[in-house]
Parts: sequence; C-alpha cells; structure tokens
Amino acid sequence: MDGDLPRKVRNYDGVVSDTRVWDDFELRPDDVVISTPPKCGTTWTQTIALMLIRQLDRLDDSVWKLSPWIDCKFRPESPELLEEATGRRCIKSHAPFDGIKFNVDATYIAVYRHPVDVHFSLQNHAQNMKEDWLDFMYSGDTAANFERFTDHPTTVAGTDDTTLASIVEHFVSFRRWRDLPNVHLFHYADLKRDLHGQICRLDSLLSTHCSPAVLDKITSATTFQSMKNAAAKHIRKGEESPFKDELSFFKSARSGKWQGRLNSSQMESFRRRLATLVEPDDAEWLCWGAEALRADEPAGA
Repeated sequence: MDGDLPRKVRNYDGVVSDTRVWDDFELRPDDVVISTPPKCGTTWTQTIALMLIRQLDRLDDSVWKLSPWIDCKFRPESPELLEEATGRRCIKSHAPFDGIKFNVDATYIAVYRHPVDVHFSLQNHAQNMKEDWLDFMYSGDTAANFERFTDHPTTVAGTDDTTLASIVEHFVSFRRWRDLPNVHLFHYADLKRDLHGQICRLDSLLSTHCSPAVLDKITSATTFQSMKNAAAKHIRKGEESPFKDELSFFKSARSGKWQGRLNSSQMESFRRRLATLVEPDDAEWLCWGAEALRADEPAGA
C-alpha cells in the first residue's frame, strides 16, 4: 500500500532550505501544506488559505509568522512555532513532494507560474535580499543568467537551484499524485484571471465553508494592491527582515516579464529545453494554467 502513496524519500539541502526537518515533524490530520517553487504565489496562496481557515478578510500578524516556512535554514524557529500552534495549521515549503512528509488526512496545495516569469521575479528577489545567498546565480548579464536558468541540471539543492529543471522537478513530483483526493494543483495565471473562482475552489477543498459574503471580502482583500497595502502594516525592521525593502517583495504581479529582456531565440531555447523535461500538455499547463489566455506572450517570442 505504501507504494501507492507519496513518501518522503529524499533530502533537499540548498543555500536556504533543508528538508531533513520533516523527519522529526508530526503532521496533524487537518494541516494544510502549501509547497511551491519560489515566486510562484506562495505568500498569496498562504494568505488566502489563512483567511479561509479564520473566515476573516484580514490577518492579525504577518504571513511568515502565521504560516511558518518549515524547512527554511534562516528560520530555524519555524518547526517549534508550528508545534506550539493551536488550531488548524498552514505550513509553507518550497520542497518537491518527495522531500515532504505525507499524511493521508492533511491537504497539500502546490502552485505554479510561468517559469520565465519565475526567473525574473527571483532575480528581483535576490537583488532585494541583504545576504548574498542567491547573488551568484544572478550576475549583471541577463543572457548569461537566462542560459544558466534554462540549461543547468537539478542538484540536491532542489528548488534552491532556481532553474527551469528545478521548477519542473517540483511540478512533476506533485503532478504524479494529483489524482489523490488531498493533493491539488493551482496556477498563478488562474489566480490572476479568476481570483474569486480560485478562492471558492480552495474554500471547497479545505472544507472551510465560508459564506458568499466572506468569500467576496477575501477576494477583495487578496488582490495584489490589497496584499501590498496589508504588508505595509507588518514591515519587519532591522535584523528581523532579510530584505533591503520589505515592500519590494510585492514588486509586481505582472506576467510576461521577459518582454523587452529576451529575444525570440532565447524564448525558443526555453521552449526546447522545457520540451525535454515534461510532456507537451504538462508544459502548456505549467506555463499558462488551465484556462489562461496566451496573449501575454509577444508575437515571435
């Protein structure tokens, strides 16, 4: 029977993540685990899930405290915070599914975004960090950075590789189990296209049973501008913050970040590389979501 269910069979150890923490961590039946590659809408999804669980359109503290990143090296307090938490927990990770402990009663949410948008969003993210953990991946040479993103293979660092291959590795690890009743895949493009519909979907999957009025309020509270405004109320100061500018974390929700940065040859290299990593239908979904229009991609790109 174990072979028919996900299992933690690998450790991912990178510059910011270490999944060995899962080995001694006990999941509760009503836990919600949100795992995404970096910059795929993690905080957005955490916020929505937390609001649904509380049936409120506001949070009384920052998301990083209410939904700790369990396997983050620079937040070693996260497992203890989760152990001490009362009520339903929402747990953040960036690890592929085979690096996460599985419980048949917990709920697993994975979220994805067009990989090229992830690349440029990660570059902005790295430049905003006080520590230079990721700087070596993002030089001042846009072409070299993108070549590294498209060409480098996966390593034991998992999503800390911040490459196309590491994004696909994460996606494939969850897609394999998407027919399980407690494993669900979301896409950033679908959240942008139909935020209310995706919130209603998550409400159903989490069995939070929010009223239509509450769902409407949560939709309004989780638009990009509302999220940025709310973040301003919980800005971390001094050493507490890993960022030079906390609000730059919400720099832009725009898709098509490659426009004006990459040429058609570079985008074709991306598509060829993606085709070697995943089947065509999965590649299409990974880029565009279930129903997202492709108008964001410029002609000839």
